[in-house]
Amino acid sequence: MRNTRKYVIFTVVAALCLFMAMPVLAQPKGGALMTMDAFTPIAQGYDFVREGKYDAAKSEFAKAMKADPNNPFAFNNNAVLLEREGKLNDAMALLNRASKEADAYLDKVTQTCFAGGGCLAVKPLRELGEKSSIAPIIQENIQKLQAKIAATGTAPPPGTPPPMVPPKKTIK
Repeated sequence: MRNTRKYVIFTVVAALCLFMAMPVLAQPKGGALMTMDAFTPIAQGYDFVREGKYDAAKSEFAKAMKADPNNPFAFNNNAVLLEREGKLNDAMALLNRASKEADAYLDKVTQTCFAGGGCLAVKPLRELGEKSSIAPIIQENIQKLQAKIAATGTAPPPGTPPPMVPPKKTIK
């Protein structure tokens, strides 16, 4: 009786481990589609951008960033809205963060639009591509934003230390 109880407990634990590992094992090689927890708010947020409902879009992109903290679609689209508000350094920070994981996201892009300024907002498609379609868009947005920052003379972010200047020597 004692060995049967151990066997049942072992079997239940093994089954739970296998059940939790199934989504990871089922992912296609070379990447997978983003989760619906991230996809749905990104798609909805994109639709809000197209309708000019920018606050609602920001809320949806924030949901996606919370659901998937590495999602380059969410970071890119949120950066578009920050750039539109004139928050160029904040937008650049999000684009740089988006670029770090962009190659791992193979979701195709179904629509791209301009949401003011020079950045492109994108709507993902629930279809897996051979390579990242968001990575080149993010790089294009970074280049456009760098040019805009340079043209407007935007100051660096507050966390940037001032240049080091040696103190003046005084003669007494």
